[in-house]
Amino acid sequence: MKKVTDNQLNGELGETVVKVTVMSLGHVFEGRGRLETGVDGTIEFRDPQTGQMTGKMVAVQVKTTASKLYTGESDAGFEYLMKMADVEYWRQTSLPVVIVLYRQSDQSLYWKSVAATVPGEERRLIFDKAEDKMDAAAMDKLAAVAIEKGRLGAFIPPMRTGEPAHLNLMRIGMPDEIFIADSPFASGRDAVPVLLRADGHHFDWVIRGRRFVSFRDPRGTALEPIIDVDTVEAVDTELIADSDDHDDEVVMIELLRRTMAEQFGHELTYSNKGRIFYFKAEDRHQPRRYHYRSLREATSAMVVQVYPYKKGKRIGQVHSVRHHGFSPRFERIGSEWFLSISPTFAFTEDGFRPHRFAADLLSGKKRKDRNGSIRGQFFLFRFLLSGAELSPASTLDLFAESDGEASGDGVLKFETIEPVVMDAAVPESAWATSDPNAKKMRAEVEEGPVQMEMPR
Repeated sequence: MKKVTDNQLNGELGETVVKVTVMSLGHVFEGRGRLETGVDGTIEFRDPQTGQMTGKMVAVQVKTTASKLYTGESDAGFEYLMKMADVEYWRQTSLPVVIVLYRQSDQSLYWKSVAATVPGEERRLIFDKAEDKMDAAAMDKLAAVAIEKGRLGAFIPPMRTGEPAHLNLMRIGMPDEIFIADSPFASGRDAVPVLLRADGHHFDWVIRGRRFVSFRDPRGTALEPIIDVDTVEAVDTELIADSDDHDDEVVMIELLRRTMAEQFGHELTYSNKGRIFYFKAEDRHQPRRYHYRSLREATSAMVVQVYPYKKGKRIGQVHSVRHHGFSPRFERIGSEWFLSISPTFAFTEDGFRPHRFAADLLSGKKRKDRNGSIRGQFFLFRFLLSGAELSPASTLDLFAESDGEASGDGVLKFETIEPVVMDAAVPESAWATSDPNAKKMRAEVEEGPVQMEMPR
């Protein structure tokens, strides 16, 4: 009787799984059939936006196992030793070759270019379970392999679609009423000395053209000396917030900034020189960690970081203190106001005094920033401003009517915005893999700010 062995079934099953996976992701897998001699098939990549075939291909060898663990397997990865006869054959191919490993017991599927061997060991591949999983995110990396043996200047469009883009905006919810009054002072600068003599310490107000504006009722407070109390009037916030008058728009922007500084004064400091908010230090030369929720899970960040000298006579002494911060920008879109958050950093000598070389330190740090770190800082400040607890944050449609429900007990409410789904994804992980400077750039990020000797 004719027989089909388990190995034959497993091999055919692996190829079928790979074919289904590739085609479900919008690309074409062609099998070699019975004449296979070290390559089971090819993947040709297709532009997901237009449906056009790119003519860029990789050759695929599928290796299937039922349930056996791979060599040195752990939760992070494993090793795989290729046959020397296969390696020698793949070196002669005109197409780049990738090996795909399929395990039936857990339906796992991993891939690796056969050229990505351990230096000095031409048969050994090291698999990273997170980076080398064969899924939608892997298509850009596979496509990058497809042009390694192609012509100079070859191009393949992004292979993924539907990536969410998180807008760096938060909708601002304001009180229904705003207080206006006449003032004997032409500007806030003129009024501040009088307020300080009256032991006033709240600055969530604006005086412009002898008109006082605030979300807080000034009557019965230390603000009375800088206004004409008899002229205080509560009006609908919309009269100023929705006004087309340029002066009203300037007043609203400054009032939002001042009110925000007052509301979050226990956590953030506002720098008039840098026009940024940044995390306060709790004590001199002391780091500070802040716990928050990112997209899916609770995490934390060192929002105040102390950097010592690493060399020279002052080794071990504090060189600089870095604070997470952001540059705020208030924008009116339609009839609603939004806060734009641009993450940045502040540098101080000891946690409080501005650093003499803050601009140079910031410039060095900005050159090392990557999209992931900037995105993480945005989520950090979004969590803080929304007043959220350590639970999944609600999202709102940017163009939907505001329901007025936002977390926090402050005067202003900051509401999160629903991400926008883009037509195409940005394959950053694929670029990082192929960029020869990627390792160097990552190493520089981990080193911290560039240190400079202070003049005596």
